[in-house]
Amino acid sequence: MATFTYKPLTTELARAVQVPTNGPLVEVHLNDSSNLPKGDGSRTGAAPAHCVLNEHYKLFAERIRNLTVYEDDLWIVTAPKCGTTWTQEMIWLLDNALDYQRAAEINLIHRSIFIEFSALVPGFDQNTIALVEQMQRPRHIKSHLPMALLPQQLWTIRPRIVYCARNPKDMVTSFYHHYRHMHGYTGPKDTFFEAILHDLVMFQPQIPHTLDFWALRNEPNVLFLHFEEMKRNMAAVLQRASAFLGKSYSQEELQRLEQHLSFEVMKTNDSANNSILLKLMKSISATDDNKDSFQFMRKGMVGSHREELSSEYIEKLNAYIGRQLRGSSFKFHE
Repeated sequence: MATFTYKPLTTELARAVQVPTNGPLVEVHLNDSSNLPKGDGSRTGAAPAHCVLNEHYKLFAERIRNLTVYEDDLWIVTAPKCGTTWTQEMIWLLDNALDYQRAAEINLIHRSIFIEFSALVPGFDQNTIALVEQMQRPRHIKSHLPMALLPQQLWTIRPRIVYCARNPKDMVTSFYHHYRHMHGYTGPKDTFFEAILHDLVMFQPQIPHTLDFWALRNEPNVLFLHFEEMKRNMAAVLQRASAFLGKSYSQEELQRLEQHLSFEVMKTNDSANNSILLKLMKSISATDDNKDSFQFMRKGMVGSHREELSSEYIEKLNAYIGRQLRGSSFKFHE
């Protein structure tokens, strides 16, 4: 039996949000989920999250699935625009003795490699899976893939995994700007938002992706965070993350780290704000406009969707979220 099933997305709405940077999109489903962890059992009876990716991903799916995983790996897993970069920088520094000098000298995209990036951007001239395989241990690895598409050895070797969730309403708002400026999407905003409700955009659906990892939150090798708690009480998050990593830092050291991780500092820190990735994506997607002031780290706010989404769309999105969460005790933070 084939490992994955690929379902092409060919409806008019699906085609309307596809971009040349990624190419045609497909739903990717794992055919045999019997070896996936069950966690607290809250996902029993539910299919693990599938994922919308591109046709090109098919060439890399098995290599990612069969990647050799090491016990000292550290995986940062999130849906897109859910505090990934923020979490990467925080966890890397905590795990590396708060080595700010090394963090400044080596860009975050090299310290914490985005494993599936080259599969999703055919125009990129490097193989990010090979880069991960060649990394010096202990490795920090970033992924937006759902549980079912990640390396199967994650569930037997059990390396450290840090997951960060974010309210879908803010994710959708941020992802629209990301899709437009990073992927070269030029269609109407309303079309993109409607496609989100039908799980037709890259890396969707977000909610089952989150629920799969919420079920693992009590596993000793998993740290489950919320973007909103990082915004509202970073000091407490740093304490939790330090304990998870088996590290001990003074209050003064953690206060300095909290300042380093503030949105104002991160936004101007070119070693950690993905400005290098933004420039690369703009060159590949042919959207490199000198008049475009977009920054990868755009607002970093909680509740920013209220400024950009119509009340009618928020009502639709709330209903969509409610359907996806039906039967679960999990709640996104507001």
